[in-house]
Amino acid sequence: MKKYLILLLIMLCGGLVTQAQSIKFSDLIYFTNLTNGEVYNTLLQGNKFNQDYTEDVNGQELEYFKNITAKPNTEKIIVGAYSKLYNGTVLRTVDYTSTDSQFIINMIGQAKRYGLELKFRGVDASNNIYLYDNNFYQVSIYLRRDQTSGLVEIKQKEYLGLE
Repeated sequence: MKKYLILLLIMLCGGLVTQAQSIKFSDLIYFTNLTNGEVYNTLLQGNKFNQDYTEDVNGQELEYFKNITAKPNTEKIIVGAYSKLYNGTVLRTVDYTSTDSQFIINMIGQAKRYGLELKFRGVDASNNIYLYDNNFYQVSIYLRRDQTSGLVEIKQKEYLGLE
């Protein structure tokens, strides 16, 4: 009898599989410093994302990536959006979306641990809104109120340091 209970316990434990997030907040921050080609190479080397498609929007080539891990198509990354300053500096934006609300909640925790300051927390008709900021990045996190999906948008900021 004990053998069967142990076997049943092993089967139950083996059947439990946790779904891990495919990307970390710090990776998304890192992507803001890379070109589209460098992001492409980095994501493909990680074997967790594939390029979905590219699209030209107002002269900017946006690249869309989707995850290929345990829960495919639950996470997407968009790179290629930018603004160009008068001196030629390019400030990039990275968007991350997920249909798993726990992944967005994890990103909120990671943003706090990254040292970003929470500037605003509120709600609108459909989202819980979290706005984080520091000298280098502006991060907007939107978590659907019905817990079905969310968006993390990371924008580089112009750093006005003393010279």
